[in-house]
Amino acid sequence: MPNASVRLEAAGATIAEYRTGNDGRFEFTIDAQGVLRIVVSAPGFAQTTESAPAAGESIQITLQPAPFFEAVSVTSSRGDTPRADPTVTMTVISSSELLTSAAVTLDDALKMVPGFTLFRRTSSRTANPTAQGVALRGIGGTAQSRSLVLVDGVPLNDAFGGWIYWDKIPQVALDRIEVQRGSGSDVYGADAVGGVVQLLTHRPRRPTGTALVEGGGLGTGRVSLFAGGRTRGWRYSGSGEWFNIDGYIPVATEQDPGIAPRGPVDSLLGSTHLSGYASTGYQAANGWRADVGANVFDEDRTNGTPQSINSTAWRQGSGEVAGGVAGGLLSARGFGGTQQYRQTFTTVNATRTAETLIRDQSVPSTSGGLGGQWFRAWGAHSLLVGTEGRYVEGTSIDTPFAQGQPLPTVAVGGTQRLGSAFVQDTWRPSDSLTIALGAHGDIWHSDSAQTDFAKSSGSFNPRASASYRIGESGVIVRGAAYHGFRAPTLNELYRNISVGNTQTRPNEALEPERLTGGDIGMMVTRGRVSARITGFWNVLDEAITSITLSSTPQLIIKQRANADTVHASGLEVEASMRFSASLSVTFASGFVSSTFQGDTSLHGNRVPQVPEYNVGLGVRYTPSAWSTSAQLRITGPQFEDDQNVYTLRRATVLDVFAGRTLARGVTAFVAVENLFDATYDVGRTPVLTTGLPRAGRVGVLIALP
Repeated sequence: MPNASVRLEAAGATIAEYRTGNDGRFEFTIDAQGVLRIVVSAPGFAQTTESAPAAGESIQITLQPAPFFEAVSVTSSRGDTPRADPTVTMTVISSSELLTSAAVTLDDALKMVPGFTLFRRTSSRTANPTAQGVALRGIGGTAQSRSLVLVDGVPLNDAFGGWIYWDKIPQVALDRIEVQRGSGSDVYGADAVGGVVQLLTHRPRRPTGTALVEGGGLGTGRVSLFAGGRTRGWRYSGSGEWFNIDGYIPVATEQDPGIAPRGPVDSLLGSTHLSGYASTGYQAANGWRADVGANVFDEDRTNGTPQSINSTAWRQGSGEVAGGVAGGLLSARGFGGTQQYRQTFTTVNATRTAETLIRDQSVPSTSGGLGGQWFRAWGAHSLLVGTEGRYVEGTSIDTPFAQGQPLPTVAVGGTQRLGSAFVQDTWRPSDSLTIALGAHGDIWHSDSAQTDFAKSSGSFNPRASASYRIGESGVIVRGAAYHGFRAPTLNELYRNISVGNTQTRPNEALEPERLTGGDIGMMVTRGRVSARITGFWNVLDEAITSITLSSTPQLIIKQRANADTVHASGLEVEASMRFSASLSVTFASGFVSSTFQGDTSLHGNRVPQVPEYNVGLGVRYTPSAWSTSAQLRITGPQFEDDQNVYTLRRATVLDVFAGRTLARGVTAFVAVENLFDATYDVGRTPVLTTGLPRAGRVGVLIALP
């Protein structure tokens, strides 16, 4: 098996790492004494541990296919050491799955995960970045993410607004994606109230390179490159990506009564971006390592009318040091960066024949963070303790326009500080039973840059979970109860926005959101078939959403507020069937009821932007030199607004992919998104907008050696 991860451990600490070659072989040359063990993992296979042989001897290790719910991960334990954690609901998507599916962007691939939705249904290729907040398990209703997204442990969420730029990391640089559903606040604190999504990049152990070149419909083109290797303890890698989509006109040709259909002012919705990610590190013979990385991202977007545009320029650096201390593994990480975001806001007349610029907005921000943790295994216990702090400063600078003339500029903004400490103990009293107990304490403080207004808050977020394997039956039962916390972003506190004819005002007096929830489930494995069913419930107090202040066909005015209490409960059903070595079928569905249940006028209304259900069916067939796949996604109806006036109807989309190996390491492919050219709703503001039409593309993937 090529490219499997092989670690050599002594006393629970990693002292050397390797990636297998094309023939599956590996070799360690070290100077170490004591009891050593070899830990091998690979996407789609169960992690295997063997005692290391004597010097000069060989060992043969066989990996067994893993049920999808026992995939090896690092996210659930936040540790350096990948492992399977049966106490959490985890989904892992490997790089091979990403590169052999029709989805162009990461968010489109993640839509096959039960309960995963963005604030709007539009793909990140064409959605405004400020509408790309992640919602899991019905905890939605806002463009700011209620789930934390990480890249190699560093937050990817926009520091000012909480939304996600999914293209900051070149796709061929990714090794896998891990999705933890259910609050991760016990180890990740604020922002992980709904769950955690982690993007993990390749850490090459030998010279390697990958190139992806593709192009197709809607003016789509991409060049994504990765290269890296390891020499005498030094690891290095670099990647870059260029992407462009000219796009499509989103405004529907047929509208509700009283609303004009697509008109002369409507133009393409598209984007162009450049991204780069580079890292280097040194692994010492004693197990200590140091890594530094840098990430750059530049993006320009057209938003469907000639004068409506936005752009982003982002720069970030990070560093990490890790090694053995007091019988455990100590690691410390820091990161910092700057971002320049600009967006224009316009109004369109009732007949959609003219557009007027009303505001030019820029949002500069600076952010950074420091953290450390220590992990040690003691017999049946694995202890993790740590602390971290984050800082963000940002300003929303608005230049209003009246009759084409600029008015005096208005600047509002502030700073936020977040400090926290956490502890987690995973206890395995037997091979069948695993118990995990953890807690995270947070202190949040926010200051206005223009006034004396300041606000502070604290939160204690415990979590208890357990799993039990019933003999040799292949059945595992598990459950968890948890508490979570999310502080309002500077975007929610200070930034005005407009979408279509809807204007949303900020609210400096917002309080943090607090979640109480839990889940219970059962997992079954029978030969080539595995299945998982999970029931969950969440209560989100002081939920921040945009409430409607006034509404006319010409203008809807909203304001962010701690509007109500959200009750979200539902069921997730997943199954994986391996009919043969080359044919597999996966099924994933989520059903959710998410409603306002507080003592306000919203009581009984469904939470906006949360579909009643989503269903995904995937088929993968890989005979000999071919690789084919198909993904069917069905998204249930959902409401656009808190008043439940505007409905987004059910959406059904089928994507297909076929690739063939032409030579060693060279694969040509063709992919078609939305094969049947289905028209589906993505927004009503109150103007109806629709999603991506059918789009095909062809390309070539080169992987060396």
